[in-house]
Amino acid sequence: MKKNWLLFLLSSVLVFALAACQQDGPKLKETYTSAYKKLMNAETYEFSSDIGLKVDVSNLSGAEDQKAADMINNAKLTISGKTNTKTKQSEVVFKGKINVMGKPMNFDIPVYMDEKKQIGYIKLDSIIENFGPIIGSKLGLDVTKLKGKYLEIPLDEMKTASKETEKMQNDLVKTLQKVVDSISDDKFEKEDLTDKEKKQGATQKITVSFQDEKIKDIMMKMMDTVKQTTGGTTNKEDLEKVKFENFKVTSTFDDKDNFLTQDLSMKMAFDQKDYPKSFTITTSTSYKNINGKVTFSAKPKKDEIVTMSELQGMPANGMMQPSGF
Repeated sequence: MKKNWLLFLLSSVLVFALAACQQDGPKLKETYTSAYKKLMNAETYEFSSDIGLKVDVSNLSGAEDQKAADMINNAKLTISGKTNTKTKQSEVVFKGKINVMGKPMNFDIPVYMDEKKQIGYIKLDSIIENFGPIIGSKLGLDVTKLKGKYLEIPLDEMKTASKETEKMQNDLVKTLQKVVDSISDDKFEKEDLTDKEKKQGATQKITVSFQDEKIKDIMMKMMDTVKQTTGGTTNKEDLEKVKFENFKVTSTFDDKDNFLTQDLSMKMAFDQKDYPKSFTITTSTSYKNINGKVTFSAKPKKDEIVTMSELQGMPANGMMQPSGF
């Protein structure tokens, strides 16, 4: 199971990384390269990505398999974020709607991080709204007292794991860049802009697509990188059981070769017992304020913060130690 999750993780990394690394021939590739470098070196930027997941379990007969597939297929997910590399501040907001066991769950979870202070904050409202009764009964807390609060999380405790993860990510990006440099120019095609895209400021649109063998070649190299970085093991036989039926990224750019939007679709078919017939990932991402002004809206005020120690010391009647409550 761990190997299969590693394969899925690498597929996901490939989806988002290649979406940022693609490039009419050399000119189109040059446009992609320029946009990618500008985004990676930007001091500030914002993004928003709608994510679609579709699982085909028509080959499986279990009722539970279909219920799980319906839950995934009907889910609506959006991830948006802002970053300022100079001040080391960032913000990510997870929004969505999902039905779990027939119960609709709407979530909106802002996360703010300050790397200079090594502190992060998670707004608790959606967590309490969806899981309040469970949390309250398990921990004996009056969770209503947490409405409007942000849970403070020390980031320094995760520093070691964060450095290891950052190293692996950097190694994967370097590997991916080398692979992308070897992609032939004819893989990049110029598309006609729609009126809507022109109004958004787009001056050109480029599509890049890959077939099964090329995707697997990239994945193999990425798996080798993970193995070298982590010292773990990888099973390439799992990759051979997957067929990448589709991988396509369409991006729009402004007159300064900055990314404006990226639409991606990747479909994987499985030839394994008790596995779904196929799994499809689609993303629709927009970018703005690249090297522009970014305002963080999820940064909590002092009286909105609750620390882990305060949370642990909160008795069942909801009375807490003083410190903002």
